[in-house]
Parts: sequence; C-alpha cells; structure tokens
Amino acid sequence: MIRPRVSRFPARKQALAAVAVLGAVGVAATACASGSSGTRSASASATTSGTRPSPSRTSTGPDSPSSPNGQNGQGSPNGSAGSTGSSGNTGTGTTPPNSSNGSPDSPGSPNSPTTPGAPPSNVTTPTAPGYQPPAVPRTNSHVDCSVAKCIALTFDDGPGPDTGRLLDLLKAQNAPATFFVLGNQAVKYPDLVHREYAEGNEVGNHTWDHKDLSKLSAAAVQDEINRAADAIAAAGIPRPTLVRPPYGAVNDTVRAVAGFPFIMWRVDPEDWKYPDPARVADQIVSHAKPGRIVISHDIHKTTVDAVPAVIQRLKQQGYTFVTVSTLMKGVELRNGQSYFNRPPAATTGNGQGRPRRRLIETSTRISYL
Repeated sequence: MIRPRVSRFPARKQALAAVAVLGAVGVAATACASGSSGTRSASASATTSGTRPSPSRTSTGPDSPSSPNGQNGQGSPNGSAGSTGSSGNTGTGTTPPNSSNGSPDSPGSPNSPTTPGAPPSNVTTPTAPGYQPPAVPRTNSHVDCSVAKCIALTFDDGPGPDTGRLLDLLKAQNAPATFFVLGNQAVKYPDLVHREYAEGNEVGNHTWDHKDLSKLSAAAVQDEINRAADAIAAAGIPRPTLVRPPYGAVNDTVRAVAGFPFIMWRVDPEDWKYPDPARVADQIVSHAKPGRIVISHDIHKTTVDAVPAVIQRLKQQGYTFVTVSTLMKGVELRNGQSYFNRPPAATTGNGQGRPRRRLIETSTRISYL
C-alpha cells in the first residue's frame, strides 16, 4: 500500500527542526568559548568587505620607521635624519655636524657616543696608564731640563734608507733623539727600530700608516695606534707610550680613545717641502729655544744631511740634546693632551720658585708630515 506523500512531511519537518536546533547550540557554544557572543571580528569584517586591515604602527617590523629598511631614516644605521644613536628612541630629524654617514661610529649611528668625546659602546677605552718614563734610562736622561738648556730633536715617518746613517751621527755626537715610527715602516725595518732604542734614543708611535686620525671612527683610531705599537714591540723593544698624531690632527674622539699623551712640535723646518740641507739647518737653529721640540723626517736624505750642522751649531749655543721623555721629566703628561714644548717654570709671588701649573695648548697646529 502506498502511503500518502503528505504523511512524510511531518517527519521531514521534525528532522530539519532537530538539525537547526543542534546547529544553533554549536554556534552558541563556539561564540561563548571565543568570547565574541556570536559577533564577527573587525578583521573578518574587513576581509569580507574586500579591504585589508591597516597594520599596527610598531617599531619591530621589517619596514617600520626604526628598522634598517625604514623609509624616513629614523633609527637607521646610516646616520640619516632622525637617527638616534644607541638609545633607539626617535631623534629630532637632524644629522649632527661632521658626521660621516655610513660610518659605523659616526654621530647618530647605533655605535655612536652619546656625548662629545665619549667612546662608542663597541670600543673599549684603553685601561693602560698611558705615558710612563722609559724603564731603561735613555742617553742624557740625568739632565734636568728645568735648569739645563735642553732641546729635543724628533724624526717622523721612518725608519727609512737613511735612518742608519742618522743613527751613526747621533751616537757620535752624544745627541739622542726621539723617533716617531710608522708601524708599516717598523715591519720593513725592524732592525733599525731596535737599534734606535738600543742606542739610547726614544721610540714613539706615529700610527700604522699615517692616516688623519681626526677623520676616523673611534675604533679605527685605536686600530691605527695599536697596530703600530704591536709592530714596534715586535722589533724587540718596549711598547711606545708617546703618540704623535699625523698632521697634528686630533679631535674629541681621538683625545678620548687614544690612551696616550700627544707630542706635537714647536719648530718645523718644513724639510718635506724644501729639500735643502742648509735651509733645514738654518730654520731649526734660528727657531730653537730652550724646552722646544723640533720636528723633521728621517725619510729625507737632505734632512739627515742637515743634522751635523744642526748639532754643531746648537751645541755652540749651549744646548743639550735629550729625548722627549727627558725633556718632559717632572711634567705630568696626561692622556689625550697635546704638548708642544716643555712648560716653562715661573716664580710665584712668594719667591719660592714653585713651578707654574702645566701649560697645555688646546689649539692644534696643522703641518704636513
């Protein structure tokens, strides 16, 4: 017997109703679990409407303002506008003057100092005490240059092919000098470096390869000085504790991280410019005064040719030749300070002859070396 079609409708309605009830219960349970009360999230609504949700303005994404790829340069490592140094905070949008964009230690970079002259966080300030008198007495080290008529001859940029002949002259005349040696030259002529010290002269540091330190990062300044010191020590002599910066050029960074006193000069015959032995000798003798430091270069044959006349004429005037350390004996040399000559002594109002406080010149005289 065929059942009427109408008789099946109630069953279907009941089944559909049951399914609807179960579905409603599931939706309600899901909504309760997510805490959304059955509402759709803003992101889902945006996706449904065909628009992308706007990204949050955080500083951690690869294209955020503080990331290396940020378009406005804030916090970027290239010293661009708005860079902030090591703090990571947003800057003012200006680049400090004299910054070298692209340098890892230029102002405004992640490694830059927060105050002028302060070493960057990735550079270790030397802990060595800096200048110390030579452990082994140098020639004429007994001389008291606060009383005697002293002068210090210094020679830069060597050793060179004529340094050996110069050493012969100095030894024969009992006239010690101070040699500010380049590290790359010390590697070429280690025997001459050793001989300079062994014969009673003083050996100082003139950096590795004569770069202008005032144009370098703090780390590069230390590298120039340390590499030269290593090369000089490799010649079998003590590490130098006096530094002469090439061109006499220093700035706050160099003063902060060099770790040694700077020995400048007061007499410059410009022997690099005028290769004339007679002129070189005349310039040195005519500008000589007690306590002064003379600069010249043992890499020039004409300079070495001038030395016999210089020694003879100055000895006739009563001068004693000493190393820089002997010249400065009794003077407190401070790291990062520049010294052009021995500070003169003065008599105070009480007549007791107390020495004047250190005379330190802050201006830099630039000269091609």
